[in-house]
Amino acid sequence: MKKLIGIILGCILLVGCANKIDYNQKSMSLALGMSKPQVSSILGQPRRTDVNEERERWIYWNPVMVGFTPVDNEQLAGDRLVVTFVDGKVSRWGQQTLADDMMENTQKLYKQGLDNARQVQAQ
Repeated sequence: MKKLIGIILGCILLVGCANKIDYNQKSMSLALGMSKPQVSSILGQPRRTDVNEERERWIYWNPVMVGFTPVDNEQLAGDRLVVTFVDGKVSRWGQQTLADDMMENTQKLYKQGLDNARQVQAQ
C-alpha cells in the first residue's frame, strides 16, 4: 500500500513539473533587435505585460509548487524572465527585480526634475 501511494505521489509530481518551461534556456536564443513575433515564437505569449511610453516589457514565469499545490504567483516564481522592448525591438532581457523597477523610476523622476529646472532657468 505504501509503495502504491509513493508511485501515485511520484506521478503527480512528474505531471505537475512536466508543463514547466525553462525560460532561462530558451532566453539563450534571444538577441538584441529581435521583433515581438520573433520573441513570441521562442518564448510563447507572455504571462503579463508592462507598458509605458518609453518601453514595453513581457514577463514570463512558471507556477511554483507549494506542497502539492501549484501556485501561480509572479513574486514567488524563481524563474521570472523579463524581456524589454523599445520601439518594438528587444533592448534587454533577464531577471528584472523590484529594485531594478525602483531604480528606473528614480532615474525618470531625476531626469524630469532636471528638465524642469532647466526650463525654469531658461525663463
